[in-house]
Amino acid sequence: MADRKGDAAPRRRATATATEGRLALVERPANSRMFVYLAGNYLHRIERERRELYFGDLDLALVAEIIGTAGVEPGMRDAAFRQKHKDFDTAIPVAEQRAVNAASIAAATGMPRETVRRKIRKLLELGFVVEKEPARYVLKPGVLLEPERQAAFARGIEQTVRFMNELLENGVVRWVPAKKGRAAARR
Repeated sequence: MADRKGDAAPRRRATATATEGRLALVERPANSRMFVYLAGNYLHRIERERRELYFGDLDLALVAEIIGTAGVEPGMRDAAFRQKHKDFDTAIPVAEQRAVNAASIAAATGMPRETVRRKIRKLLELGFVVEKEPARYVLKPGVLLEPERQAAFARGIEQTVRFMNELLENGVVRWVPAKKGRAAARR
């Protein structure tokens, strides 16, 4: 079955998966302070990791991460793409990534466009990004598969789980089981 242009099969839309429940905010005035405290500690741990990966340059990290996120964002709404690329088993080819330009990155970050251009040049020199089209960039396929990046992602995931558990342990959030009728209806 072809799309309107007749050149490809239609994209399958992402669907929600049924869960056994979810985290919910516990509404108490003291939670705001506890959340800010725990979130601040979590962000400091994550920022330390990002700083190490990007040679102490958090603006460089931000530009690289926006290029990477923008590149896969449309695909992640497609169930087949998401299934194919949910793990780091393979690199995402340039052709499957959406390119982004300096003006878009500047608008998203609030950084001056010239600063973004300098960061892109540095990322090109480092081999983190490639130019898909003139002045439009994507992550270099395979750059996220490098062992030091994989190790950093693993540490980031561990820190995120730690943060979620700290929120639970300190009563900022609680686990709310799914209602049986609602969960069964979704399956």
